[in-house]
Amino acid sequence: MLGFEEYGYMMKITEKSDVYSYGIVVLEVLTGKQPIDPTIPDGLHIVDWVRHKRGGVEVLDESLRARPESEIEEMLQTLGVALLCVNSSPDDRPTMKDVVAMMKEIRQEREECVKVDMLLNASSANEQQERNHLTEEPMSMISTSSTNLHLHYSPHRPQTPK
Repeated sequence: MLGFEEYGYMMKITEKSDVYSYGIVVLEVLTGKQPIDPTIPDGLHIVDWVRHKRGGVEVLDESLRARPESEIEEMLQTLGVALLCVNSSPDDRPTMKDVVAMMKEIRQEREECVKVDMLLNASSANEQQERNHLTEEPMSMISTSSTNLHLHYSPHRPQTPK
């Protein structure tokens, strides 16, 4: 790992070298590749390869690409955090506290999206039940029932800059 190499050059372990090592481990997990991997073209290091590919879906391990879209998005965001961790300048790397905060935020976003999806799915099911029910009721009920269809919708709250 370059974190170890970094230690070899600087002869000291710092939080920033630990952050670098963490970033490398995350890249390994998400890509399924080692830092120096014979399957990476042109002998690139994993960091350079992921940057060259701009952190796109194609860098994810093939077995991970079959996961649901929401999980892939979470993995790509995590990949972005890993790239911050492996910045060549230690001063420009986040602290582990910042990394933890970013990872928690990624997880919270996904959980909120899952909740919204569940609400929308429940709303769709309710709408279908309403439609089925409406075909059996007189026309006077249509306007009342259709206004109630949107009560279950809960929009995803917009992100506010931090």
